[in-house]
Amino acid sequence: MEFIKRNQWITPLLGVLFIFVMSMPFWMDNRTTKEESFTQLPIWGTKPVVASASPLEARTSLSFVTWNNTHTKKVIKQVKAETTAAQIKALKAKKLAKQAKLKAANARSAKAKVSSGIVTASSSIHDSTPTHLYFTRTELLNQKEKSEATWTYAMSSKDRLLLERIVMAEAEGEPYEGKVAVANVVLNRLRSANFPKTIKDVIYQRYQFSPVNNGRFDRVKPNAESVQAVSAALSGHKEVPDNTYYFVSLSLATDDTIERTRTKVVQIGHHTFFK
Repeated sequence: MEFIKRNQWITPLLGVLFIFVMSMPFWMDNRTTKEESFTQLPIWGTKPVVASASPLEARTSLSFVTWNNTHTKKVIKQVKAETTAAQIKALKAKKLAKQAKLKAANARSAKAKVSSGIVTASSSIHDSTPTHLYFTRTELLNQKEKSEATWTYAMSSKDRLLLERIVMAEAEGEPYEGKVAVANVVLNRLRSANFPKTIKDVIYQRYQFSPVNNGRFDRVKPNAESVQAVSAALSGHKEVPDNTYYFVSLSLATDDTIERTRTKVVQIGHHTFFK
């Protein structure tokens, strides 16, 4: 210790030597790693040595290439199939739309023809409908019996339309005979001294016809069968006798006065007729 105190320069020298000795192993490992990782260049004029893949690596690479090709073909095939299906679906939709459009056009054409036919038929019926009605005190006469009439009623186009509308409003869902019978009842009232003397007043008489009271009478448009039924009744065709003045749907009626106080004549469809 006395020597070290006299020669103080030795202490740093010993520290440097200690550090050098301790770092030698780390320096040798680092050098070895660098040498091993250094790629040796081929000698001039010789072919480079190419590392060959191991059998496992070769098989793995071949399998991947095969799988990739197969998968690519499947994807391409699937895309083509989906594209074809989409095209077929689009063509079918276009075809269905075209058929629907053609069907709608045919329906409109058919409807127009039917409407035209109804108008033509209605016009023909109106042309053949009597313009005058002939009555005795107890019955409506046909046109051939007019010489026996005791009084005559001049039919206007408005009277005929009113009669057609009340038949439509009261008997739209009834059979043809029921429509004629409703027209017969109105004409029987026109003839009777107990009811008004015009078709309009008979139809609008208070509390007599429910479609007039509830507004249905003002909304309906007569169909071809109602027009034909009115024409038949005006020409003298009768489904009920001349003394039949009432009819009612017993299943819908809320008042049974007519059923209790009148004599039943016949039932046609849902309507029961009374005298």
